[in-house]
Amino acid sequence: MKIIALLLVTLLAYLQYNLWFDQGGFSHTRKLREAISFQEQQNIELEKRNLRLRADVADLKEGITSIETRARRDLGMIREDETFFQFVDY
Repeated sequence: MKIIALLLVTLLAYLQYNLWFDQGGFSHTRKLREAISFQEQQNIELEKRNLRLRADVADLKEGITSIETRARRDLGMIREDETFFQFVDY
């Protein structure tokens, strides 16, 4: 009878260890859920960025004013009939 009780206690301890600490146990599942949550947040941020970039691409394809604005801002371009003034702060 003592052997059966010892075997049952050993089996219970083994099952508890697997439940809490082994691969697929509670701690591993919690870590996976945290990783999934983090990845979902990154996906949301990337989706927002993709939407902004798609809007920029559509605007560049359709509108000449956005192309002109980018050329002026990013490349420092001016029109032929314009005069460029640069003010230097001392």
